[in-house]
Amino acid sequence: MTPPLVTVITPVRDTRDYLAAWFASLRAQTLAPGELEVLAVDDASTDGSDAELRRLAASWPEVLRVQYLTEPGGPARARNAALREARGRYVFFLDSDDRLGDDALRRLTSAADRLGSDVVVGRVVGVNGRWVCPELFRETLEEVRFPGGALAWSLSPAKLFRRELLTRHGLRFPEDLPVYSDTPFVLEAFFRARRISVLADYDYYYLLARDDRSNITTTARLADRLRGTTAGIAVVLRFTSPGPVRDEVNDRYIRSDLVNLFGPEFLRLDHDGRAELVAAAGALARPHLTDAIRARCNESQRLRLHCLQHGLTEELTDLVRHESEHGGLPEPVTATASWSPDGLRVQTSRALPGLVSEPVTWLSDTVGRVASGDETIIPLRDLLPRQRSTVRLEANWAGRSVAARIAGELPPRRVWHAGRVYRLTPKPGANGELEVWAARIRLHRVVRLRVQRLREVALR
Repeated sequence: MTPPLVTVITPVRDTRDYLAAWFASLRAQTLAPGELEVLAVDDASTDGSDAELRRLAASWPEVLRVQYLTEPGGPARARNAALREARGRYVFFLDSDDRLGDDALRRLTSAADRLGSDVVVGRVVGVNGRWVCPELFRETLEEVRFPGGALAWSLSPAKLFRRELLTRHGLRFPEDLPVYSDTPFVLEAFFRARRISVLADYDYYYLLARDDRSNITTTARLADRLRGTTAGIAVVLRFTSPGPVRDEVNDRYIRSDLVNLFGPEFLRLDHDGRAELVAAAGALARPHLTDAIRARCNESQRLRLHCLQHGLTEELTDLVRHESEHGGLPEPVTATASWSPDGLRVQTSRALPGLVSEPVTWLSDTVGRVASGDETIIPLRDLLPRQRSTVRLEANWAGRSVAARIAGELPPRRVWHAGRVYRLTPKPGANGELEVWAARIRLHRVVRLRVQRLREVALR
């Protein structure tokens, strides 16, 4: 018997109400007779999905075959069971609550044959509010080197894979992961593929958010989602060295999968549960949050990651609660500077009660020091360099550099030190940050200026 061109694999678990649309999209495919094989695996459904699959298979016996698992094992186990039976040159994974465009499989397989692609990613359309990365499908790319083309943001298995790639490398879904078992599989396929193609010319796949939001990725336990994220990063570490490629993939895991664990659902955990999740997520964030990833973070992501890095469970709880109740972050932290009798007074505000700012750091080419607390006095003598220079003051808060600003009027000051006189001149820098210009004034020049002023007064 001639093997089919493509095998579609679908895990099914309590999705009876969605099977009609799923089945109709498969029946509408424009492939020639004998080119399509559909393997559905019922994962011990309890809502009658198994009976509905029997009915559908009876109406299309030459194409649709169904396997029935007696105990639920999750989508990874179901997909692996079907992979063992797949005969097609290509394999496509279609979830039972999603559907295909009518001409999807013909277009995907034709592109793979023509281009020699191991993986073909067709344009995905979000349905009912389901998010899809907008960058991924801006244009058709016949060859993409992973992780280019925003592929790191498309790690679902809803793609066409050359089966020879999967068998040659023994690629299977990790069955010990209740959720996110697809991302390690797709990641390894991306890394091993000789050619990846992205098609943006047609609506190939319709990705549905269920009305009751019961998709497994949104209902899974937070600890299980973290396990899946950890497994994905482990694959990245196997195939990359530290640098831009690793950062490009881990950026998705850190800024999306990891950060998104800490939303309203996090608040529903008890105190010990929150502390355990923060500790486990922090252990993952600390070695993998690079400066390159941090630079891409928005304020909310950056603050969450700061709390995870430092194990600040209560502060993170306050942050998430504030965002949940107020729909956003409070005003960002600020730092201001003013003269005091003893020196330059620098004070940082707290953007969120309980989230303590880190030490104030002041920097220059000739001096450098860290002063602790939200307020510090920098002695005037510590601003005095050996030669004319500039001191720039910054506050480092939650991993972000915040420039200190001048608070009101801040005139120059003269400072006597060790028998010498200096002039300290506060000025705004190019971006408004505070700079203190320090220069020694020669004593004979001071005397000469005073004599000159006295003469001017006497001549009036």
